Amino acid sequence: MRAFTEKEWVGMQEALQQIAIAAENKLQWAEKSYQVIEASLEKIKGFILDYRFKGQAEEIRFFKEVKPQFLAELIYYMKVFYIEADKPLGDKAAQVAYCKQAMEHINHFFERNHTFYIYYRMARSDLDAQYFVRTGEKMESLPEYSLDIDPKFSTIHSYKLAKMQANERLNDYLQQELHILEHPEMGFAADGKKKGRSFWTDTKAALIELAYAIHSRGSVNHGKGDIKQLISDLEILFNVQVGNFYRTMQNMRIRKKSRTPFLDILKESLENRMDDTDMNLS
Repeated sequence: MRAFTEKEWVGMQEALQQIAIAAENKLQWAEKSYQVIEASLEKIKGFILDYRFKGQAEEIRFFKEVKPQFLAELIYYMKVFYIEADKPLGDKAAQVAYCKQAMEHINHFFERNHTFYIYYRMARSDLDAQYFVRTGEKMESLPEYSLDIDPKFSTIHSYKLAKMQANERLNDYLQQELHILEHPEMGFAADGKKKGRSFWTDTKAALIELAYAIHSRGSVNHGKGDIKQLISDLEILFNVQVGNFYRTMQNMRIRKKSRTPFLDILKESLENRMDDTDMNLS
């Protein structure tokens, strides 16, 4: 199961990066991204319906870590599409109010699910058998994604977790939109086309690792910068959105091998380049 889902995740992320580079505007970017992720989830559903979990631990891992990872991406791009499609045109004040209203809706969602959100943010696991094991329970309300109605491929809290992760990322997106409205020389132009010429084509986790290293070193604003602002600036610079970087940092801390694989390979790549230059000059 792990090999299949990890391969699908890598392939999906590569496709999303290509879409981010080629898309003419945000609506096209969000729609095509949604289609790619939906196709990946369809493949995963087909695999899981024919797969027998090796035990409860593997089932919990799938519904707590693997599926929400994909589903959160799907929900995120769907919401971005509708936000961009309904955004007021022209009037800056109206756009600012629109973004703030959307952020308020997100806050209401977290308030309604406060207890489970705390469980998620604290990285607890004591109730995982209750939250992330299929029991045939019905959804309390219809989810945004129709495949999540299938009890063989869903748990209520797996869906809620994915929605939380999507909303965290969406809130960051809206904050960035507000920042761009106040600084129109950055990010996207008024017609939705990207102004930047550079695109991050490595993994999002790699950019987060780099950002935390810069922040830890104190290389920006004499060490007084905020990590969230630094990551937001890097997102604008490289036309990418990294999502829940706090969660990624938690995963970095518990890596079994090197906790900084990108920085390790970055150093190795630079040294190899210097060695090649030395050889060419000798």
